[in-house]
Amino acid sequence: MPGTRPLCYEPTMKLRALFLCAAVSAATLAAAELVEGIVARVNDKLITQSEFDKRLTATRQGARADSNTRIVVLEDMIKEKLLEERAKEMAVTATDEEIDAAVARVKAQYNLTSDQEFESALAQTGLTKDELKRQMRENITLQKVIGREVASRMDTSDDALRTEYERQKEKFYATPETARVAEIVLKFSASDPADRQQAAERAEELKQRIAQGAPFADLAKEFSQGTTKDRGGDLGVVSKGELVEALDNGIFLTPVAEYPPPVVTADSIHLFHVTEHKPAGYKPFAEVKEDLKKRISDDLYEKRFTEYMDHLRREAYVKIYDPELAKADEAAVTAAAEKKAAS
Repeated sequence: MPGTRPLCYEPTMKLRALFLCAAVSAATLAAAELVEGIVARVNDKLITQSEFDKRLTATRQGARADSNTRIVVLEDMIKEKLLEERAKEMAVTATDEEIDAAVARVKAQYNLTSDQEFESALAQTGLTKDELKRQMRENITLQKVIGREVASRMDTSDDALRTEYERQKEKFYATPETARVAEIVLKFSASDPADRQQAAERAEELKQRIAQGAPFADLAKEFSQGTTKDRGGDLGVVSKGELVEALDNGIFLTPVAEYPPPVVTADSIHLFHVTEHKPAGYKPFAEVKEDLKKRISDDLYEKRFTEYMDHLRREAYVKIYDPELAKADEAAVTAAAEKKAAS
């Protein structure tokens, strides 16, 4: 509830890290810029100390934030300024209808059924309804820019998906060898050779009866001492590697056998009936297409978004006035360039 978590507009999952909620009014910022220090400049836009400090507070670390958190927050704010400028160039904005729909989603998210509950929840966060709407307008506008400049340009055609399927099917869509199996389990005392011999003779007798046409399920119900006895020995569909090694090797033979040789373990003999067998392979493209589309979209989005923001950053004038943050920013930019070159 809002008492433990700030009530604010949350954009889509991929953008939450970028668009942190900042309850700072435009009037407060305009006044502060005249009397306080500037953390960074992005073209003609300024990131003031109070704006930066409030954003740090939103991370719940505040003044205790470590250097990594501080530079991540600043980088996000620089990206926002770049996207705001791009939104103006593209004449992109959020409509009143979109804002109203976003307010409705917030109310539903926090189960706020009346305007009174909504106003009370906002008051606990220090926000007014107008400030919340302003944040929503900014976030929706920036999402629209990214939607047009990044998401709309990603190739998720069938040809692209099939190429990715062939590249990734071994990792994500491999299917094991499987068999539908029924069993007859004959137990014996591991310390009693005579008991073991008796079980072996019973197994041989049952093999002969099966060869003569006796139903395997009927014999299992009558003679099996396993937990599947009442089901006629039905183990269901098992995958290679699912059972203990001795049983697994006894079922998955090459060539496949409907009635494999009995498997003898330390205290039991197992007779198997393999009624279905499917070799190892891959889930078909049609079955995994939607999952693949989401996977490739996520991967492409991260790549294209990073490339897009790098382009905006290169084309912009960015000056960081805090020496520690400037050094950390330079290191981050260098690391990103090295990672891109290595990929």
